[in-house]
Amino acid sequence: MKPRQTAKIRHTYDDIVSVIILERTQLYKSKSNWGLTFGNGGLFDNQVIAMEGGQVPDGMIITFSVTYRDGAKKIIKARSGTGKCDRLLQLSADSAVSRYVGETAKPPKPYTPVELQKNQLPSGSYIIGKDIPVGTFDFTWIYGSGSIMKFKNDHDTTLGACTYFKNMGDRYDYEYRQCLHVACAEGEKLVIDGNLIVQISRSKKVEIDV
Repeated sequence: MKPRQTAKIRHTYDDIVSVIILERTQLYKSKSNWGLTFGNGGLFDNQVIAMEGGQVPDGMIITFSVTYRDGAKKIIKARSGTGKCDRLLQLSADSAVSRYVGETAKPPKPYTPVELQKNQLPSGSYIIGKDIPVGTFDFTWIYGSGSIMKFKNDHDTTLGACTYFKNMGDRYDYEYRQCLHVACAEGEKLVIDGNLIVQISRSKKVEIDV
């Protein structure tokens, strides 16, 4: 008698409870520049040549941790710009939809609007030297979950230009509650994503007495 095979459970987007971004991997492709060379025979004595143009960004692979209402968890990788990736990114930032596990689970508590306090930053992009002063800062978790990233300038957000990345929140072990002594230089771009809110404060001077 053949052993009975367990049927695979097929989950849909409606079954998803939470989506967390674990990793972003930048992809690159080779760029070719095409040229035309002319020989001694004049206009009709020519040859098309391809010249190496180096590596250019070609999207990225984003790794998600997906939890379903039946308790199952999956690691899903999707390429940026695809329908799957866009939907998972939307779900990872969606805090308005109530998603709780099981029919017997208690419904969520009534929503209380969050009020920003002094020196608290919501999700968004900030230019160092313009929106935030230059210096060394501590970022402390206040609300939500997401990531805090820093890039060399305001127009290049590829992986190669990323100088700082941390997941922040209070639900998972890999999420940070505090990011200490983050050096922010003139012209850098600070990006806070998800529904994250952090408190920004000047870092205290490190004192060593050994």
